[in-house]
Parts: sequence; C-alpha cells; structure tokens
Amino acid sequence: MTKAITKNSKKGFTLVELVIVIAILAILAAIAIPVVNSIINTASKNGALSNAETIELSIKECQADIAARNNEVYNGTSKYSFTQPNGTATVTDRVLPNAASGDATARKGYKSIDVQDVAGAKGIADAFKTVTYDGVDYKPYWDQSTDKCVFIGEVSGKNHDLSTGAEYVGGSILPLVGDDGNIVTTTILTIDTATATPSTP
Repeated sequence: MTKAITKNSKKGFTLVELVIVIAILAILAAIAIPVVNSIINTASKNGALSNAETIELSIKECQADIAARNNEVYNGTSKYSFTQPNGTATVTDRVLPNAASGDATARKGYKSIDVQDVAGAKGIADAFKTVTYDGVDYKPYWDQSTDKCVFIGEVSGKNHDLSTGAEYVGGSILPLVGDDGNIVTTTILTIDTATATPSTP
C-alpha cells in the first residue's frame, strides 16, 4: 500500500523580489508626495481667496447699511456668539449695534459697528483664519485705497499678496486679525475711507 505524499508547494518571496517591491513603492511615494502637497497648497490658497471675497462682501454690505441707516441686520437687539479663528477665545452674546442710530455728525449711521460685529452678524468668523501657503502664514487685511480684503504674508521681510504671489503694492492696509489670532474690533468707519476719516473711530 503506497502512501500519498503531498509536498508543500507554498513559496515565499525572495529577498530580491522584496527589494524590487520596496523600490517601486519608494518611487511612487517620491512622485505622489509632492503632488499631494501641491494639491493641499492650492486648496489652502483657493480657500483663502474665497474667504477674502466673503469678508469683503460682508464689510461692504455693512458699509451700505450704515450709509442707508438700514437696521434690518444691525438692529440693536440681535445677539451673536462665535469662536475666534484661533480657537482659544469666544465672543458670547454680544449685541449688534443699531445701524439706524448714532452720531449723525460723524456719519449717517452708527459709528461703533466693528469688524467683529460683521463677523458675528454674517456668521463668517472662520473666514478670518490664518492660512499657510508654501510655508508662509497669510492673514486678512483691508486695503483702504481699493476697499478690498487681501491675504498678506511676510516673505523675505516684505508683504506678499497671496492672490498674486508677488510683493503687495497696494495702498494703506489695516489688519483684520490681530497677532493673537482674534478678529479685531476696528470700526467700520475706520476702514471706510470713502465716507469717513480713517482716524475717526
């Protein structure tokens, strides 16, 4: 009686095969990592530019409300709360000023509406977050000469515009976020040079 002898036919990878596989994976990683970093950088930039448009539109709407004494949004009674962009501080139950009241000799509307009020009224506090692009931190600023919001970062000691990647050559700018990462309480009158003196808060 013969006994069937089964031979184990399972075979492992040889050292050469493993080295080849590892080399292929390393090559793929070397190609993929820069591409992924580029995609992340581009997404950060596009997000910041979109946020700049959101901030700009909200501030201009506030300026229009003040000029027209329109208190549908800034009504003197509504409250708002939000977490500051740095994530460590909060603004809680702050009452919106009334755009239809205030010192008419200083401006047609209420002169104490500030940037935090705009962020709270429009729910756009996250739009003020600092954005990192190519290792440089960019923060939102208001250009008084063009009435635009721009994200600016310091490159080699000079202000660079995120949208152009070149040195910023605009006019007078005011920060919309402080060094602590909190939205500033600069008044809308201060940044509105078209209808108010910048030094008059």
